[in-house]
Amino acid sequence: MNIKLQQTGQWLAADIQTPISLFLGLVGTSQGFLLESAEVDGRRGRYSVIGFNLLLRLGCKNGKLEVASRDSRLNPLKEYEGMDFIEGARKVMEAIHIEPQGDMKELPAIARGLFGYFGYTTIGMFEKKLEEVLPPENSDACLMLPGTIVLFDHLYNKLCMLNLADNLPIKMDRTAVERKPEAPTIGEITTIPDKTSYIRNVQKVKEQLRQGEAIQVVLSTRFQASFEGDPFILYRRLRQINPSPYMFFMRLSHITLIGSSPETMVRCQDNIVEVCPIAGTRKRGKTDTEDAQLAEDLLADPKERAEHVMLVDLGRNDVGRLAKAGTVSVDKFMQVERFSHVMHMTSYVKAELEKGYDALDVLGATFPAGTVSGAPKIRAIEIIEETEAISRGAYAGTIGWLGLDKDSVNLDTGILIRTMWVKDNTVQWQCGAGIVHDSVPEKEWEECHNKARVLKVTLNSTGQADVFSGR
Repeated sequence: MNIKLQQTGQWLAADIQTPISLFLGLVGTSQGFLLESAEVDGRRGRYSVIGFNLLLRLGCKNGKLEVASRDSRLNPLKEYEGMDFIEGARKVMEAIHIEPQGDMKELPAIARGLFGYFGYTTIGMFEKKLEEVLPPENSDACLMLPGTIVLFDHLYNKLCMLNLADNLPIKMDRTAVERKPEAPTIGEITTIPDKTSYIRNVQKVKEQLRQGEAIQVVLSTRFQASFEGDPFILYRRLRQINPSPYMFFMRLSHITLIGSSPETMVRCQDNIVEVCPIAGTRKRGKTDTEDAQLAEDLLADPKERAEHVMLVDLGRNDVGRLAKAGTVSVDKFMQVERFSHVMHMTSYVKAELEKGYDALDVLGATFPAGTVSGAPKIRAIEIIEETEAISRGAYAGTIGWLGLDKDSVNLDTGILIRTMWVKDNTVQWQCGAGIVHDSVPEKEWEECHNKARVLKVTLNSTGQADVFSGR
């Protein structure tokens, strides 16, 4: 199957608009998404993306592909409906050919892709060894093809309006931009499990670690509250309180995702795969001297270093599954990266992708991140499912885009941490702690709550908060 879609575009000045104002005016309460980055350094933060006028939606129901099309040119893709979700999505991606016109050909791969998310529950679709532990029937994932993309170029302060059809409805509602947002109504925050149960779970896992079943297991806590209002106000608060490399707002018919994640799931640019393990965190200092001292303390902490080395090795193994022989390398090993509220110990694992693999292969080989599961990864995931009382849902999954270019593999995805999701008038989020053989259960409970603090502040909008590494 070969479906060709011509992509036209127009460059416009962006000096009086922002991604927020255009999202409010163009998308409003309709389905669509906004992807941003706090790092405007020419590598990750150059572009912000708004997508709407969804032409194609790939849903996952009972592990099978659902195809919803709003464009007759895409109707033949319904032939793949009912296939296993991953294989069906792969067929769809192979079939769609986006043909940019004129100077639109020079735009980066993010202008030509499917956008969406994969919940943690999709692990069983990627890893056959975990099919029984995380059945595909329980998977939550969605990919979409927007008919209209607004691509902000922050480097040159301009934007490009891209369209895959001539008659798409594009109307700027200026009243939505000017309207003062109403504060949402939020109920009492509850946790699952409670403190007693979480501490009991940590003790149980520590015993399994002592018996050699795993090295580390990440146990999480769910936070939730009733919610009434427009979730976009939460995103506007979160991006101010906690600017991060992966900031996103994605509104779909069945769920809304709001997040500000510090950590890459996996990235691939022109066949170069990269994962960036984060392990080791300190808050930022109040002065340059204190900041430098905290960074020195982080790099000297033997426990933080040991955990980091373990996750770097895990990243090397994951990337190595798809890499050309001899191309796996570790760049910037144990580098301290500073963000608005915290500093992280980060390394970069890179490799050249072997021929014959695609974006879904790259995602599957690395999913989920070791920072949200543990090591060895498969046994850690099994222990998580044996121990945690409720499904993780979206938490610890991934969000981003998968490129549709056929001459190279491109994707960029962030981990769904420091993320809230709104569904059925409830807002939920989840935070975890890495359990090792000498963990203190009460400290791990506190760590989960420390990580949840920035999202609690976002809900209540009561100022700044220390933010800890989310898992």
